[in-house]
Amino acid sequence: MRIREKIPFVRKWYICPHCHAHLMIYDNTAESSGVFLKCKKCGKEVEIKINEGRQVMH
Repeated sequence: MRIREKIPFVRKWYICPHCHAHLMIYDNTAESSGVFLKCKKCGKEVEIKINEGRQVMH
C-alpha cells in the first residue's frame, strides 16, 4: 500500500463546540485524538479531535 503525503496548504480554526470561540489553528494534514484544551471563553474542557484534516464534532 502506498502512502500519499499531503502538503499543508489550508489552515483552519478549531472551534469550541460549546461557545464557538476559536481555540487553535490546524492544517489539512492534522490528525489528533485524546488531546484536551480548556476554552478561555467558557472554561469548559474540550477534546481536540481532528481526522483527515477536519474537525470531528462530538
